[in-house]
Amino acid sequence: MGIAFFVFFLGCGLAMSRRLFAEHSPWVRAWAGLAGGLLGLIWLPAVTALLTGFTSRCQWIAAGMMGVFTLLTLRFASAPVRMPTADRPSRAETGMVALFTLLICLLLYTHVIYPNADGGLSVGQSTYGDLALHLGIVTSIAEQGEFPPDYSIFPGHRLNYPFLVNSLSASLYLLGTPLRWAVLLPSFVMAFCVVAGFTSLAREILQNRSAVLWAQVLFFLNGGFGFAYFLEDASKNPENFFRIFTGFYQTPTNLVEENIRWSNVICDMLVPQRTTLAGWCFLMLCLWLLYAGLTRRRRKYFVAAGIGAGLMPMIHTHSFLGLGIISAIWLPVYLVQQTRRTVRPYLQDWILYGAIAVGLAAPQLFAWTFQQADEGGFLKFHFDWANHDDIWPWFWVKNVGLVFLLLPAALWAANRGMLSLYSGAVGIFVLAELVLFQPNEYDNNKLFYVWYLLSCILVGGFLHDLHGRLEGLRGRWIASALILFVASFSAILSIGREAVSDYQLFDRHQVLAAEFIRLHTPKDALFITADNHNNAVAALAGRNILVGTPIYLFFHGIGYETRWSELERMYGDPAAFSELSAKYKVDYVYFSSYERDRFKRDGSDFEQRYPRVFASGDIGIYAVSPRAIAARAEPSRLSSIRR
Repeated sequence: MGIAFFVFFLGCGLAMSRRLFAEHSPWVRAWAGLAGGLLGLIWLPAVTALLTGFTSRCQWIAAGMMGVFTLLTLRFASAPVRMPTADRPSRAETGMVALFTLLICLLLYTHVIYPNADGGLSVGQSTYGDLALHLGIVTSIAEQGEFPPDYSIFPGHRLNYPFLVNSLSASLYLLGTPLRWAVLLPSFVMAFCVVAGFTSLAREILQNRSAVLWAQVLFFLNGGFGFAYFLEDASKNPENFFRIFTGFYQTPTNLVEENIRWSNVICDMLVPQRTTLAGWCFLMLCLWLLYAGLTRRRRKYFVAAGIGAGLMPMIHTHSFLGLGIISAIWLPVYLVQQTRRTVRPYLQDWILYGAIAVGLAAPQLFAWTFQQADEGGFLKFHFDWANHDDIWPWFWVKNVGLVFLLLPAALWAANRGMLSLYSGAVGIFVLAELVLFQPNEYDNNKLFYVWYLLSCILVGGFLHDLHGRLEGLRGRWIASALILFVASFSAILSIGREAVSDYQLFDRHQVLAAEFIRLHTPKDALFITADNHNNAVAALAGRNILVGTPIYLFFHGIGYETRWSELERMYGDPAAFSELSAKYKVDYVYFSSYERDRFKRDGSDFEQRYPRVFASGDIGIYAVSPRAIAARAEPSRLSSIRR
């Protein structure tokens, strides 16, 4: 049912795109249609859930709404005469899109709770940290049905983190799709939309299919000169090189001790960061629509861009911010290029775009985003991003590599149109260098990558032109191949590391415990557990825990210290447990090796005072509240789950 639901939304998006963008190639219509279907799948259940709760009925109401929108589009949207266009990709472009999409999907397949031979669930290096947070949002929304949701790792606090990509997976999970595939299926489609979207945007700007190939390689195989740190004395000490494939975050694109912070977009942005994957899916579409509106002078592009931009804040706030900065700069830059005859319709298009975007975005910003920023004190002046050891230019040279080195030459050679386009990228770079938008300074990279994607298009076009001007020169193909090799070598090594990485996130006993909790405890039950990030109660079972890991809570601006200190008392002081458990209405105590190590207790106090309702391996679950004790499962059912 979940898969049918998913396919229905995508089909509706494709049908609407076929009518709305009939003058474009089937390639563009397919890409825009899939993105539109995802947008409907993200937003329509969410809007409906505000009135009905996040239930199965809510999903089918949303599907009905999508069907109505599709029929209205097919009935009333004008179908323009199809014209031959230049946006049909070449075979080489199509091959590159297929290659990068397949690569991302293969890494997702092995990195998202991949079942291992021991009955546990494994992940890759890049998903070991963040995936548990996203799984917890998916399962808690689907299991508890509360909307808007709270943090399941800090119940009572509104979930202000952009959660809508996870509510999409919650829809599939609620309708019966296994958790792993509820995450993977939309991720696969979004991966294609990001790669195809960047390719379509680059083609729209460069108007040259060969130049697009340069831009594709520079963006998706991004990396600087970090590989040099692993080649030092490689002949004498091979381990210095091979630690790339064995160490934890010892790669040429993520080596903090050497001030290498420019992560590869595939390894560290698209595969592990679900909000970034979704945000870029729609960012590429909105940039393409906005640029097409500027160059083709058709209002429908501005309208569509306004809708996409306005629905972006709770999908990925940084993508919305990046698009907003570009829009604010493009407006005056392109305005001065208008004639008397075109000024008025130009301003009308921008006013319409801005009114739609602001009208749709404002409720999200005031209800969620601004509250999180106020609590966390997010906005701070901070020069030089994440650079701590190097002088300013060298930091960017060694991190970004050839793209940064070639930017001055590319700007010098650029025409007026390209300079106008790149003005938005300059604005993003300057702002991100001066202002921190989250407590974690590293997260400003989500803005820098918007600057970088336009930089890759600029530099890719420059390298293509340079290659053409050297026609007849001996060795130009070798020189071009060498440039691409140097630009992508760090990325290739980092992707190789991701391909072989394998870490167990949940063992067999945690999986069994989560399944027991999901089947035999109230959906709104509250557990006390340790603060390990791979918390099976929150991530796999979708239940609330009193306080989760500071790794997540601190960077979301949540003050957790008081609750954490009282959690320590509950585990460490049997006399205080009754009072504090009543204060927070605790239903269950979860006890495993994590709790033993964290609180230096053996669990005997709970064993003596409360009934144990589940045991497997080193895990014991104890019922505390009257309703938890009343909900105890029969022994035969427990034995079945253990087996």
